[in-house]
Amino acid sequence: MTKASLKKIDIMIVDDDIINVKLAERILKDEYSIIVAQSGEKALKLLDEYQPKLILLDLHMPDMDGKETINRIRQNEEWSKIPVIFLTSDNMPEIEQECFEMGAADFVVKPFIPVIMKSRVSRTIEFYDLRHNLENRLNEKTQLVEKISLNSILAIANTIDAKDAYTSGHSLRVAKCSEEIAKQLGWSEEEVRNIYQIGLLHDIGKIGVPDSVLNKPTKLNDEEFALIKQHPVIGSKILKDIRMIKGVADGALYHHERYDGKGYPFGLKGEDIPFCARIIAIADAYDAMTSNRIYRAKLPDERVIAEFERCKGTQFDPDIANVFIGMLKNGFYIQCNERRRSEDRGDEKSDWASESSNLLNKVLLEYNSGKGSADFLTGLSNRNYGESKIQKLLEEGHKGALLAIDLDNFKRINDTYGHLMGDKVLKVLAATLSSNAEENDIICRLGGDEFAMFFTDISKHDIIEERVKNIMYAFSENMVDVGCGNGVYISVGIAVSPSDGKSFSMLYNNADKALYYVKKSGKNSYSFFRDAYTGKLTNRPSVDLDHIRYIIEGRMDNAQGVFKVPYEDFSNLYNYLSRCVKRKGQKVQVLLFTLGNERREYLDNSICEEAMEALEVAVAYSLRMVDVGSRYSSVQYIVILVDTDIDNGKKVAERVINQFYKIYSGSGVALFYDVQTMTVQPA
Repeated sequence: MTKASLKKIDIMIVDDDIINVKLAERILKDEYSIIVAQSGEKALKLLDEYQPKLILLDLHMPDMDGKETINRIRQNEEWSKIPVIFLTSDNMPEIEQECFEMGAADFVVKPFIPVIMKSRVSRTIEFYDLRHNLENRLNEKTQLVEKISLNSILAIANTIDAKDAYTSGHSLRVAKCSEEIAKQLGWSEEEVRNIYQIGLLHDIGKIGVPDSVLNKPTKLNDEEFALIKQHPVIGSKILKDIRMIKGVADGALYHHERYDGKGYPFGLKGEDIPFCARIIAIADAYDAMTSNRIYRAKLPDERVIAEFERCKGTQFDPDIANVFIGMLKNGFYIQCNERRRSEDRGDEKSDWASESSNLLNKVLLEYNSGKGSADFLTGLSNRNYGESKIQKLLEEGHKGALLAIDLDNFKRINDTYGHLMGDKVLKVLAATLSSNAEENDIICRLGGDEFAMFFTDISKHDIIEERVKNIMYAFSENMVDVGCGNGVYISVGIAVSPSDGKSFSMLYNNADKALYYVKKSGKNSYSFFRDAYTGKLTNRPSVDLDHIRYIIEGRMDNAQGVFKVPYEDFSNLYNYLSRCVKRKGQKVQVLLFTLGNERREYLDNSICEEAMEALEVAVAYSLRMVDVGSRYSSVQYIVILVDTDIDNGKKVAERVINQFYKIYSGSGVALFYDVQTMTVQPA
């Protein structure tokens, strides 16, 4: 049965206990379609017929238990993306950890509490639907990219050829010739398309060769020829990170190597030269022979064949040369001499190519002049330009604050949703920084997901702190509508001139140290260099709590799933609040417990986990059934108290602290808290 023909259901419940099955069905049947399997073997058979959005899987079953069942599910490519929630009567932390290590999306403890089960099931299915819809959108985007990528490549090839007045259309003809050779060699359709694209880009390194050299009508001197011989190396550097065209950098780098080892740039010999480059070399030489040049007319057909006969085994791979000679004798040269250009196609593709060529001409201008200042993705200054502007201000005697800004969990966005979504997040951050900048501020993208921002002539910590908080809040708000589920946040390290340095390099070095301190201390915050250097928490707990309150109170309608910290249960906690508390308009007390020492410094990692485990137990002893909590960072635990006032919240906090000190036997650890009230308005 094909995937498209599978019967679609919402939930498959796998449990050998019929009582548990009936209870789960009763809780979920009004909102979801359900199918039941009373063993792991039966579940696997049903998956051949049904396509569920979620599997509720009992951890302990006879014969094939939940562990083996989920392993079998994950090994099947068609089933591997179905989320699994474990059903278990064990609520020990090590069981929870084991569930997640096996690939579970969540777990529900027996006996089932309806509101908890509904919340966790709803959250997981929402994520499934989101991912499924996003995959469909990405497939559509992929098809669109594939449709226009060739035309973009044509535009690049045309732009390269436009630099050389005597080789117009050269790259397109080399691509066509290489394509026909690959067909004769029996390559697959995908391989043929790939060599065609390599041919289009084989001369991209001419971007770095002066036009005066490329268009010189007389013989080149040694110095000029040395410049020409650099274009394979330049091309390889430009193309080294291109993944969509396999071997494209090799085609550019090695297409002037000779089979006898007398070529350039490295003098490779024989089969040490990549196969694609050996094909490009023949196609490149053929076009040179059959094109009119200022110093000679194109060679007649017989002379072309004679040249390939003479040079096979020396300049050219003899096997490929023999194939190509056979093609020439069968009339291939007539096909290739048609000199087709993309503009002759007469459809919308030529418009795209023309537009891309205009853009690429601007890129060429920037590249050759060495004066490029803009990051093309975000529109911000690039690193070199931004650094030079900040350094100039400092040399002129200006003070200021340098922010080293880094996206938290950015790799997860690229890995989960693709680089198009990652690019969108980078643009959102760039726009957020720009909208929160003052006239004389400088913003630049350092590379990847790292940015820098300089507050010119601002050195007071309270002003800097307020502006940084505004940026963090604004970015969180802007990320709500991006559409990548659990969002990313930013961490910020701050160095202030002149106290932390009087040059860009010194300021950035110290800001980066402060940023590292934030990263290792839980992310999603900021720190001044002086505070990071001394290990102080500063106002981190209140910053986090302000941030959480802002999100919950201000963005409840649209923010489902916006939280992403290293602990997945925090997302569950937020969704619980969103679905349950919001509907009743209850007052909510939010407690944020933070572990440190008596000087309010962070704990050493060696004792942090032990203290956090003790804190989790203390919280569990102190909360009511309706209250919920989760880790927020490596040293913080957040608790939400439903339908209570702040006085009671403080009493609960004191009860947790007292219980913690009874449980934790270590020394040098202090537990403190912050509490805030928020009122969630009913929908």
